[in-house]
Amino acid sequence: MKLLRLHGRRDAGASAVEFALVAPLLLLLVFGIIVYGFWFSDSLSMRQGVREAARQGVVANFGTADCALVGSTGASANVQGLMCTAKSRMGGISGDPRVMVKIPDGWVRGKALVVCAQMTSAIGSGLVPLPNNRIIQSRVEMSIEKDAPPVAATGGAETPPTGGSWSWC
Repeated sequence: MKLLRLHGRRDAGASAVEFALVAPLLLLLVFGIIVYGFWFSDSLSMRQGVREAARQGVVANFGTADCALVGSTGASANVQGLMCTAKSRMGGISGDPRVMVKIPDGWVRGKALVVCAQMTSAIGSGLVPLPNNRIIQSRVEMSIEKDAPPVAATGGAETPPTGGSWSWC
C-alpha cells in the first residue's frame, strides 16, 4: 500500500507540466486560425465591394463623392463618386481601404473600366505572418456598357497604403 501512495505522488504534477508545454502551441494555433479567418473575411469583403462598384460604374451609376478620399489625384467628380461607392460597399473591413479607378481607353462603350482597391490589414499583431506583407488587394475589370456620361470621367487614385503601390493594377 505504501508503494502505491509514493507512485501516485510522483505523477501528481505531470499533467500540469504537460499542459504547460502544449498550451502555448495550442494557443498560437487557435490565434492563427482566428487571424487568418478575419484576413480572409476582409479579403472577400474587399473583392465584393470592388466588384459591386465596378458593376455600378460600367452602367454610369457613379454615386456621390461623400467620403474622405486619401490624397486623391486626377479624379473627375464621377470617378470620385465611384471611388466612394467602392469604399461604402466594402463593409466589415478592419483597415482603411484605398481605391483606384482607371479608364485606360477613355469612356467608350465596350472598353475597359478598372477598379482596384488595397489596404493594410489591421488584424493581428504581426505574430502570425500574413500574405503580401499584410496588404490585401483586389482588381476588377469590366466592359463599359453606357455611352459617355454628361460629365467627363477621368481615372483617379488615392495614395496607396504604406508599403503598397498601384503598379499591380
